[in-house]
Amino acid sequence: MKTIQIIFTLLLASLMQPSVAADPKSGISYTNVKLQIARIQVQGGVSFDDAVESLKLRANQHNLKFVGANPLYKEIEALTGKPAKRMEIFNFCDGLTANKMLTADPMMIAFMPCRIALVEDAQNKRWVVSMMMDMKLIKALPADARSSAERVMAAMKDMMVAASRGDL
Repeated sequence: MKTIQIIFTLLLASLMQPSVAADPKSGISYTNVKLQIARIQVQGGVSFDDAVESLKLRANQHNLKFVGANPLYKEIEALTGKPAKRMEIFNFCDGLTANKMLTADPMMIAFMPCRIALVEDAQNKRWVVSMMMDMKLIKALPADARSSAERVMAAMKDMMVAASRGDL
């Protein structure tokens, strides 16, 4: 009975780990992880600029540093010579959390910095969109890194809601 429990535990553990594949020609290895994409619609009375301001203010309340923006629509307009729907990607970081996560697993760099985008769709609806780490990835981190990562994920969700409502 004990042997069956050990085998079952090992099997379950192997299924919980991200799968890794390698390309022998290039030497690049690939790790498959589960991701979630979160989105929330910006409320009708909230302008794009108000949503951006709310996002940045709420990040500051959570001690997440605003580390950059990419106004992608401006690049599209420059390349095409035509107006583009507004889309901007905002980057935020908590350096201490990043350090804890990278110490635990250097591959966590793929999730950094935290990105939240504001986009306008073809129907002129505005959305707040972000990639969110699957909780299994977070739960696999050591306790200190895990609690910091959970705090940052909760902050990002709060930032998205605040931006969608125009909350200050």
